[in-house]
Amino acid sequence: MQLRKLTKDEDLSFFEMLNDEAFDASETFSIQEFLKAQDEGLLDILAIETSEPVGYAVISVNNEVAYMGYFAIDASKRGHGLGGQALELIKETYAPRQLVIETEKVDRKTPYESLKMRRRRFYLSHHLHLSHYEDIFRGNPYQIMCTHANLRLKAFQDILEQLLKMGYDPVLYKEGEK
Repeated sequence: MQLRKLTKDEDLSFFEMLNDEAFDASETFSIQEFLKAQDEGLLDILAIETSEPVGYAVISVNNEVAYMGYFAIDASKRGHGLGGQALELIKETYAPRQLVIETEKVDRKTPYESLKMRRRRFYLSHHLHLSHYEDIFRGNPYQIMCTHANLRLKAFQDILEQLLKMGYDPVLYKEGEK
């Protein structure tokens, strides 16, 4: 498995399809918007590949934090350990930075909750911890998870501030304060 930076000069149809399949339009940006932000130095959009593309990740970094804002594995490839392998490769690639992710906040009142719980269990099984911080982006609530016990809050906030340039503007708050 390898990670490779996407370019606008390649066939992006797989990644566009995966972006549409994996994320609700209210939660994401288009692949073209990600590529524009990559050109501006705000993030990297990485192909996750075996012998073919199987997924992608969108990552913003500074000296202390690697923030993985988006992570998707093709639905036809899920359940075979590729997501876990990719996540471990990402953690290794960006070490010693703290990996920070968002996962949907679990409500337990809707049928969609089992998928949200499955996602949360996936990250917990790969040694990410609930940080006791949450955010809201475009009306959707998320919990912040990270490697290491305590969120490197200032470094994470610095990344979020940079991402304002592309229109990514979540409202970050301490759990229970909103």
